[in-house]
Amino acid sequence: MTKEEFENIYRQHYAKMYRLARTMLYDVDESKDVVSDIFARLLRERLRVGASAGMKYQPRQSQMEGYLMTAVRNRCRDVLCHKSMQERGEKLFLQESMQCQIVSMNDDDRLERLMQFIESELPPLSQQIFRLRFFSEMSYEEVAQAAGVSKVTVYNHLSQSLQRIKEYFQQQTAKR
Repeated sequence: MTKEEFENIYRQHYAKMYRLARTMLYDVDESKDVVSDIFARLLRERLRVGASAGMKYQPRQSQMEGYLMTAVRNRCRDVLCHKSMQERGEKLFLQESMQCQIVSMNDDDRLERLMQFIESELPPLSQQIFRLRFFSEMSYEEVAQAAGVSKVTVYNHLSQSLQRIKEYFQQQTAKR
């Protein structure tokens, strides 16, 4: 595949591919990443074909749109599956760690101590993110939009906050 052919395919199909990814993922950056990954893979495979005829599947020009759209759909499904598993794992981890650390306190005392710790020890952005995620039960994406930060920032603040909360309650339990 020549550079001109590749550029033509890119210009012709990028917008459709991006719209499909955006429709499935609801995230601008992830959608761009998915489409870029598809084109990078296409370019790598096409360059390999130039060296040898070992490519698993070579779509013809007439089949290119279907091939690219299917690749985007499949990649988006992989991303969604990974996100779903990651969020479920994080939720289970939070539930188990919080239950194990502060089981000896009654519910009112536990909640009061948690709120005091959050208000006194966590930075304002971490407080906001923690409340939105766990008290308002928002998704990472919703928290990111509400706080005006990226999903990575949300994840980092939650990880640090949970670690600090866990350490605090471990210390409280050890003192008893």
